[in-house]
Amino acid sequence: MLTIKENIHTLVFRVEEKYTGQTIKQYLRSHDFSASLLIKIKSEGKVYLNHTESMLYQKVCSGDILMIDIGKESLDIEPQDISMKIIYEDHDLLVVNKEPFIVTHPLRRYLNGTLANAVAHYYCQKGIEAKIRFVNRLDKNTSGIIIISKNRYAHHYVQKQIKERNVKKVYWAVVAGRLGEKEGVIDAPIGRECQQSITRSIMDSGKKSVTTYKVLEEFSNASLVELVPKTGRTHQLRVHMQYLGHPILGDDLYNDKKCEYIERQALHAKEIEFVLPGKTEKIVFTAALSEDIKDLIEKCSGLSI
Repeated sequence: MLTIKENIHTLVFRVEEKYTGQTIKQYLRSHDFSASLLIKIKSEGKVYLNHTESMLYQKVCSGDILMIDIGKESLDIEPQDISMKIIYEDHDLLVVNKEPFIVTHPLRRYLNGTLANAVAHYYCQKGIEAKIRFVNRLDKNTSGIIIISKNRYAHHYVQKQIKERNVKKVYWAVVAGRLGEKEGVIDAPIGRECQQSITRSIMDSGKKSVTTYKVLEEFSNASLVELVPKTGRTHQLRVHMQYLGHPILGDDLYNDKKCEYIERQALHAKEIEFVLPGKTEKIVFTAALSEDIKDLIEKCSGLSI
C-alpha cells in the first residue's frame, strides 16, 4: 500500500505481508507500474529497500519500506501566463476546470494559448519539474474537468482505470426541445464516412457507443440533461443527442439551428469519479458550470429557444 508521498518524483510503499517473497519488480508490477515505467526507473531512477539502494530482482518482506525515485523530468511546453481554475492538487495530479474556447494542448493550428501553456506557467511558478501529461481531454469548445498528471506513474494509474471503464464521467448539456423519455440509454454505434471527415455519425459499421441520459430540468423548448458516457468515442455525446432528436444548443457541427444565446456547444464536463494514486476509495471532483451555460439556462427559463 502507498503510505507516503514525498514529492512528485518519489513514491514510498510499505510492503504488506501478502507480498513477502516477491521481487521488487514483481511488487511494482502488482502496483500498476507499467513495463515502460520500470524501464525508465532502471535507466534513470533509483530503488531503495529500507533506505539502501537496491536492484529490481531483490526480494521484499512484510514491513519493508520501498522507495522508488522515478527520475526527474524537464518541462516540455512553453509557459504562458494564462489563468486557470484549479479544483484539486496533490503531488501526483492537478485537476482543473477548463474554460470554453481554449485548446487543451498545442496543435498545428494552435501552437500557443493552450491549457498546456497555462499549466507550464503554473509549474514554473511553483517550481514543479514535470512533463505535462493530460489524463483526459476535452474539445476546444467544451468546458469542465481535465486531469493533468505530474509523473508517469500517476498518468498510468488513472489511465488504466479509464481503459477498464472504472472512471465515471458526468456531463451536463442544454439540448433542444423536451425529451419524451426523461431518462434512458442510447446504444448506437458511431463512425465516420472517411478518414478526412471531422464529423461522426451513427452507422452500422461504427464502434459500439453507449450513453445514459437523464433530464434534470425542462424549459419551454429546451432541456438541461445529465449525460454519462459508458464508452469514449469522439464527439459521442454530441452525436448521440443529435441522434435522439435533441441536439446540443450551440453545436455548430451537429445542430443545424443556430442559438443566439451561446457561442459554442452547451456541453460541460461536470464530474469525474476515480481512485487517486495510492488510495483505495473513489473520490468525486466537481466543476462549476461556466458562466455562458449559466446565462443560457437563465435565458431558457424565460424564452423559447
